[in-house]
Amino acid sequence: MLKTVKNLFELLIDTILPPRTNFAIVKKLDEKAFSAIPEGARVEGMTWIHPLFAYKDKRVQAVIWELKYKENTLPLEYLGRLLYEEIIALISDVALFDGEAKFLLVPIPISGERRTERGYNQSELIAKAILENDTEHVLLYTPQWFAKIKDTPAQSHSQSKQERMKNLFGAFEADLRVENKYVILIDDVVTTGSTLSEARATLLSAGARDVFGFTIAH
Repeated sequence: MLKTVKNLFELLIDTILPPRTNFAIVKKLDEKAFSAIPEGARVEGMTWIHPLFAYKDKRVQAVIWELKYKENTLPLEYLGRLLYEEIIALISDVALFDGEAKFLLVPIPISGERRTERGYNQSELIAKAILENDTEHVLLYTPQWFAKIKDTPAQSHSQSKQERMKNLFGAFEADLRVENKYVILIDDVVTTGSTLSEARATLLSAGARDVFGFTIAH
């Protein structure tokens, strides 16, 4: 009875105040719906980047838009678990060859200007959802060890990879405590791989043993 009343109330609210399209799509997503979404293809020449889903799927686009611009974390409980499972599979492979390996979880940072403008970093929200599943504390969450020190223009789909790399050159700074650690970079979307590549180069220059990227989509 209560469930019926609740459903009628939600229907009434949606009729009076129609929900935004992307929110309506995200609200309907469940585990079964996510299982039907195509897997994300690897970025050409960058096998170290691991995307979950294909960005061309409208449902994935809705998830990214809601997360990036509306701070809607509704799908992150499920996506955090999926990403964690992918990360653990990789970590298990690395540990076979390096029994002393230590793994850092690092969200792609945003500049101070962008944080002031938006109020939050969606990559941090994803990383925290991943950590919710890390009950054995395999990952050390160290966002403070990696910063964006240059405010860069928003990456445009019209830009070439070379233009994107030029914009991002020198944009990041890594703490030297990343030395000899394996870094798991987290971002919402990978397009050309320019942002993750510049971040990886910065971390490797600071002494990181290796760097891997995980995203919701490509």
